[in-house]
Amino acid sequence: MRAWGLVLTMVVAGSAAAELRHLETFPGVRAVSLAYDAQVCGVWVASENSDLVLLSPGGREILRFETDMGYVRSVTVAEDGVLIANGWGDFQWLDRTGRALEAVFSLSATIRDTEGMHRDVDGTFLVVEDDPSRLMRVAPDGTVLMELWGDRFDPPMVEPQGVARDPYSGNILVVDDNEGLNALFELAPDGRVISVTPLSAWGYDAEGVALQPETGTLFIGFDGGQALAIFDWRPTEVTIEEPLDRGPPCSFM
Repeated sequence: MRAWGLVLTMVVAGSAAAELRHLETFPGVRAVSLAYDAQVCGVWVASENSDLVLLSPGGREILRFETDMGYVRSVTVAEDGVLIANGWGDFQWLDRTGRALEAVFSLSATIRDTEGMHRDVDGTFLVVEDDPSRLMRVAPDGTVLMELWGDRFDPPMVEPQGVARDPYSGNILVVDDNEGLNALFELAPDGRVISVTPLSAWGYDAEGVALQPETGTLFIGFDGGQALAIFDWRPTEVTIEEPLDRGPPCSFM
């Protein structure tokens, strides 16, 4: 059980807001994309350069390596490795030491401006783009299985940057940057907006999001000011009947 203490809830345009309790902020960390990795109990950080960094859930640097991709815009994980993308249509699988597992490839001819991605337990990918604003579910062969337009949400999500999923509630978490609401959107699997939580109290220009599900520890990267903020988070509602596979347990900070 997590102790909740002081909890800040905020509302955008009449929407419900999630409960967030700010734990800590690490300045000087440019985290434009984040991915929690249960295999190593850490959070991968992409910073729009050639490096990939692994942090502990408490923010301690565990590993850093340089990739062959000169510009890493987004990152996600699977059982066998780490997937990176440069935002221009190129993707590459790496092992957890940085060794390329295969050549650079294109996930889909229609997917280029990849701002954030999350590999779901069924092998499909949740992908967000900001030009145009859309959230997609994409099969491993590149077939677009779901396409939702963020500017049609209420309120609109016009600059989605990072995406994650809570395996317990089934909810999808997307951060909208400062050209939008600088907020955390909590969505049902079909894209229904559950909650919208402003983030400006903790940072400027939200870019990356990741969740450690066992503890409800939420990581949000802010490009403006270059900071990584850590929160306690709980879902607003549960949208699936049975929890998804969350990977190996990892509950320590």
